[in-house]
Amino acid sequence: MNKEQATKIISKHEPLFVAYAYNILFTNDVVCGLTVEALAVIEQSPLYKHRTKQLVKCAKEARHKYEKTINGIMNDNPGFFSDANEIVSNEISKHLDILYYTIKKQFDKQRTSHSATISKLELARTFCEFSCTQFDERIEKIHAIGNRFKRVKLSYMRLTQLLYYLNEIMTSLHIPTGVVSEKECSMALNIITQKLGDANIIAKAISA
Repeated sequence: MNKEQATKIISKHEPLFVAYAYNILFTNDVVCGLTVEALAVIEQSPLYKHRTKQLVKCAKEARHKYEKTINGIMNDNPGFFSDANEIVSNEISKHLDILYYTIKKQFDKQRTSHSATISKLELARTFCEFSCTQFDERIEKIHAIGNRFKRVKLSYMRLTQLLYYLNEIMTSLHIPTGVVSEKECSMALNIITQKLGDANIIAKAISA
């Protein structure tokens, strides 16, 4: 493939690449927001001690490291991404609430202590896991465009480390992850997936 052919392929698929990249960024921003909220609630609860306390600190550092990297990339226009994220968040906030109450209902059914706090954490963990799965799917589709795109890694955009620590926090509290079945979560997650990948919403967000 010569340079001219490669340029044509990149130009042809650039809108798709941009859409996938923003889809990943918007999804991760939601995860970071949920993580901030969940960890703040834990810090104010009796659960914040010993190993859990150490892991909360690690999770905060992992989130900060990711956000510092992204903010460095967006350095030319920091306000742009904040405004764009707000538009996307408004589109999915109702469905995140549904997901939270679905999770809490399950913990309440099991008579789990501090169910509201645990549910906040499990929501952040569930959505972080969802984000990593979405990332893998998007990268696979980007690579499928052509050999030129197989060089695209974007590994710094995958919330691998944050997911690890959120899982570890749940383990430190002796709470099983994934307590809510895929069937129970699927409706809210499917709607969120559609909205995060909606070209009209993405276009509205990045043109704000």
